[in-house]
Amino acid sequence: MDEDTERELIARFQNGDQGAYGDLFEAHQRRVIHLALQILRNQEAALDVAQEVFLRAFEELPHWRGEARFSTWLYRTALNVCFERIRAEERQRRIRDEAREPDTAASPEIAALGGEVIVAIDRAVRTLPPRQRAIFVLKQYQDMRFFEIAALLDITEGGAKASYHKALLALRERLKDVAPETARWAGTTPVGASSEGLIDDAS
Repeated sequence: MDEDTERELIARFQNGDQGAYGDLFEAHQRRVIHLALQILRNQEAALDVAQEVFLRAFEELPHWRGEARFSTWLYRTALNVCFERIRAEERQRRIRDEAREPDTAASPEIAALGGEVIVAIDRAVRTLPPRQRAIFVLKQYQDMRFFEIAALLDITEGGAKASYHKALLALRERLKDVAPETARWAGTTPVGASSEGLIDDAS
């Protein structure tokens, strides 16, 4: 959906056209769910996040003044809700004081790789700090450029590059004993290979 259509739908909604919100919802729902799924690695949690995001959007739109694109605000909100959920889960794990078994439900990108590899990948991605996890997902799956990621997360482009590189190195270390196709999926090079050029496509 282009920006002009987005603004037109928002104006219609602010003037009482409830159907305009439905059009916005349909345009962005799938991507919000997919983004949350890639970060949280759990379909039920991703659906919960999307529901919360669009509830906040419904409450925000009557007061929307258009300083930024609505879609940008929407995806930033989705990331924040994911971060909130990750922090809440971490607090619950500390309270229980016991290790939680990894969720073996696969995201669509890795569903064909096999059970052992799926578990290893999900476990590795879930161990990344929330911001690194988000930057890795946005770059690896959403194919966003670093300047776009930086704007979305309100950080510098250099900070986005550095976090992505750290995520790659962490995943490579965690997945070094898994099948070679896992390293290719993670965007890493095999252990012992050169890591030069991993973040050279930053334009």
